[in-house]
This record gives sequence, C-alpha cells and structure tokens, in this order.
Amino acid sequence: MMGSIKTYINGTTGGPVRVYVRDGRIIRITPIELDDTDAPSWKIKARGRTFSPPRKTTLAPYSLAWRSMIYSPQRILTPLKRVDFDPDGNRNCEKRGESGYEPIAWDEAADIVCNEIKRIKQEYGPGAMLSTASSHHLWGNIGYRHSTYFRFMNMVGYTYADHNPDSWEGWHWGGMHQWGFSWRLGLPEQYDLLEDALKNTEMVVFWSSDPETTHGIYSAFESTPRRFWLKELGVKMVFIDPFMNHTAGLFGDKWFAPRPDAGNAMALAIAHVWLTEDLYDKDYIAQHAVGFGQWAAYVLGEEDGQPKSPRWAEKECGVPAR
Repeated sequence: MMGSIKTYINGTTGGPVRVYVRDGRIIRITPIELDDTDAPSWKIKARGRTFSPPRKTTLAPYSLAWRSMIYSPQRILTPLKRVDFDPDGNRNCEKRGESGYEPIAWDEAADIVCNEIKRIKQEYGPGAMLSTASSHHLWGNIGYRHSTYFRFMNMVGYTYADHNPDSWEGWHWGGMHQWGFSWRLGLPEQYDLLEDALKNTEMVVFWSSDPETTHGIYSAFESTPRRFWLKELGVKMVFIDPFMNHTAGLFGDKWFAPRPDAGNAMALAIAHVWLTEDLYDKDYIAQHAVGFGQWAAYVLGEEDGQPKSPRWAEKECGVPAR
C-alpha cells in the first residue's frame, strides 16, 4: 500500500520550492504559491501603474531537475578509490589520471582520511593541511562554511586560505560606493533600483547580459516579470552581444552584434562620441573617476594618434558607424 504524501519547503539556491515525498522518495517539485496567510508583497507605483510581484515563486531549470539528478543511475553513491592506490603501501602517484577507480565502503574511506590526517600532522605539522570554503558554499551542516566544517578543521589543526574578494565585495561594496546602488546584505534579486527604473528610465542597455539564462542563482526567474513591466511602460531595451541571446529574443528592441571579443572597440567609440559631443556627466566624473584625463586622451587619439571614433571601431568590431 502506498504511503501518504509529505511536503517539505526548501528555500536554498534556485528559488524556494515545495517538495513532495512519498515512501521516502521525491515525486514532485513545484513552486510555492502564497496565500492570504503570508506577508503581503511590496508594491511600486510608477507612471500611473501599480506593480507587485506574482504571489508564486519561480524556479530555475536546475531546481526542476533536482529529482532527476538525485535518482539518476549515473549518480555516484559510494566513495571511489584509485584501483592502484594502497594507502599503506605503494601509492602509485604517477598513475593519477590514468588508472580507474573502484567503489569502497564509507568506513574504509573514513579510515583512509583519518589516517592521512594523522600522518600529515605527524610528519609535517598541522599547518601542512590547507583548507578553504567556497563563497557560494554548499548548504546544510556539513559543507556549510559557518557550521561544522570550521569546527572540525579547527579541532584538527590546519592552515586556512581565504579567497576574498571574489564575489560580494564587488556587487555590494563596489556598487554602493561607486554609483550608489545597494544590493543589501542578502538576496534574492535586487530591487533597490527597480522603483527608480520604473519611474524614470527611458532605455535599458544589456551589454553582454542575458539575465533570462544567467539570472541570480538564489532567485530563479524573479526578475523576469520586472522586464515585462518595463516593456509595458514602453522602456526601450538595447542589447549589445555577438549573439542574439534569449533575453534579447524576448525583450529586445534593438540588437548590436560586435564581433566576439571586440566589444571594447565599440565601448571606446561610444566614449569618443560622448567626449567630442560633450554628452557626459562632468560632475559624476569629478566625484567618482581617477585618471579620466589620461584615459580621455587615449580615446581622442592624443596618445597614439588614432582617435577611437565610430569609423575606427567599425573596422575593429564590425558594427557599422552611423
């Protein structure tokens, strides 16, 4: 007799989901639909319209694939050991990458790891063991960098290698201090600029940007409705990308296709127009830029005799000058 269905909530990467389990197996993964018992959604009034996010979460494609990945016949369920590796004898290190692997029991794998830790500490000292944690770490109590991982390593003794800045220093601190945009200390998708954009923006430029396929990992397609709102308000969307990407196909009003790896020439040509036609914000440059004069001299050709004009960029990147 089949058991009853239990539901669980998972709020990690890929969008909050509801997971249905029967007899210990996942049978379905769906978005979470909010009702009147949940907190109300935020609202933004702009240009005579009121905008509010859907009362239903969105899911990233890989979230929908979790069930298939978990029960895939290709999933590795046991530890693997190189067939010619003998932890107590010949390790055959020169065979790494050549010889195959064989499954071993978890107890055997744990013994190998424990004995290696003891050996390294005895021969080289605890500082010989190096460890670090990913910034976008795994979730749970084992791989989570703020949980048992550090407790275990501290008890063992090790050298920690930190890796900052690699992620949030740029989008949080850099964005905040360079152009006044705060993504806050947490996710999902940013909304600090959304109200400003809905009220005032006339055009959005997506330069090598395809958010429909490279959206924030924590929030799935949460930002997609916001781009539809901009379209409803008549905001133009321009895409600069060698490829007609998915977001451009869905929202694009105009698409410029510089040759791959030649977008810099197009950027210099745009800057040339700004400089020669006096279109840039001088107050902003004075407050936020360092070395602008030297850079402007290069763009205008004063440094190397070659003005980076649209005609020059046409040959470099393939986008016709106008």
